[in-house]
This record gives sequence, C-alpha cells and structure tokens, in this order.
Amino acid sequence: MELTLLTPVIAAAGYSLIYLLMGGGLGGAILIFIAAKMLGK
Repeated sequence: MELTLLTPVIAAAGYSLIYLLMGGGLGGAILIFIAAKMLGK
C-alpha cells in the first residue's frame, strides 16, 4: 500500500533530477516536481 503512494513522488523527483542534471534551474525543477506529482494522481 505504501509503495503505491510513494511511486508518484519518486517518479516526480526523478523528472526533477533529470531536469537539474540537464542544466535546468532549481525553480524549474520544483515546478516540474509539482506538475508531475499532480499528474501522477
């Protein structure tokens, strides 16, 4: 049960991390994290 609740958060963090590694800024990474988390639900 807990794994299904954490999966969207982990996926959203992954997208944000990829954005940061590709040279993006912290503000954009936070926006991507929030958007991906909202789309995951």
